[in-house]
Amino acid sequence: MRCSVPLPLASHARRITPGMWPLAEHNLPIRHLERYYLPMSELVFEVTQEQDGAFCAECLSENIFTQGDTWEAMRQNVQEAVRAYYFDQPGQGPKRIRLRLVRDELLAST
Repeated sequence: MRCSVPLPLASHARRITPGMWPLAEHNLPIRHLERYYLPMSELVFEVTQEQDGAFCAECLSENIFTQGDTWEAMRQNVQEAVRAYYFDQPGQGPKRIRLRLVRDELLAST
């Protein structure tokens, strides 16, 4: 769901401290503003297993994609891809990475 209230530009976000939420200006609860002002705490990856047994991981909030022949290899590749994505933004990377294994199965109706 998109918010129709205009929010400040990212350049202004650095000037705002946690005690200075502009709730009166935007009339939004803090949970809507946290996305724009707080550093990311978690990235969520959707992981699917291919027919050949390899795993593909796609981040749901950033443009980060990776794969691995085994679960362990895919986990290491996800961590490496996240470090590479945030290499020029020290302190802005996530504190946690969540992997969600998605299984898509088609059942024949009887």
